[in-house]
Amino acid sequence: MIELGKEKRQIIRPLCGQADHVLVHGAVRGYMGRVWVPELTNPSYCLIHLGDFAYLFGICPKGEQAMELKAQLYRECGQDYITPSDERWAEWLEESFPGEYRVLSRYSMRRDRNHFSEEALESYCGNLPAGIRLKKIDKRLYQTALKEEWSRDFCSNFETPEEFEQNGLGFVAMDGRKIVSGCSAYGISQGMFEIQVETRKEYQRKGLALACSARFILTCLEQGIYPSWDAISLQSVGLAEKLGYIFDREYKVYQLYDMESGLLMA
Repeated sequence: MIELGKEKRQIIRPLCGQADHVLVHGAVRGYMGRVWVPELTNPSYCLIHLGDFAYLFGICPKGEQAMELKAQLYRECGQDYITPSDERWAEWLEESFPGEYRVLSRYSMRRDRNHFSEEALESYCGNLPAGIRLKKIDKRLYQTALKEEWSRDFCSNFETPEEFEQNGLGFVAMDGRKIVSGCSAYGISQGMFEIQVETRKEYQRKGLALACSARFILTCLEQGIYPSWDAISLQSVGLAEKLGYIFDREYKVYQLYDMESGLLMA
């Protein structure tokens, strides 16, 4: 397959016209992520990869092209959430990887800034345990976040600290010099951020994710940016609803297994 540079991705816009994922729009517009097509002239399908997510759009391939796409998914997207754009792609995945995948649910929240109460969000920001403070992610905290696996996705989709400061946004809860929770832009598109929220295990259930998320959302709204929330679990849905989001729909994603080990590919 052919990888598209950021300046050539306009050729896949007709394939992704109905997409509603921030990460897809960000990749199509060349903000971040990687994109592959089978040919440069009127490609019939595309594979988009950004962070831990992959998306399939267009007409499902057959024959040699199907084998090429299958190899690309194994090579680039084994551990990721693979999202089919419609039922045909879901069927293609299941037929192409028999016994080699699991199906998971993710949860999409509605996009409507009128659902938020700024008063409630401000109250969450101030409700922190003693000794914990919120800080905006700067160049130093960008580097700190990348050092640990649990926190690296706060910044990992931005290639440099400068790119994060220019195009991204994030807030972390600090206990001394240690990051213990945070909310940041996982992906970006025009006028939208995709939210990433994590908390260090021993600091969970203390309201830290709520406080970081509230400060992130308030800052986004002040800047005219919509903070999009796509939940990995019902617990994440509950946090989103407390912040003012309204549940929209459940959808299915796929993860591939490593058939030699019987474990999810990593």
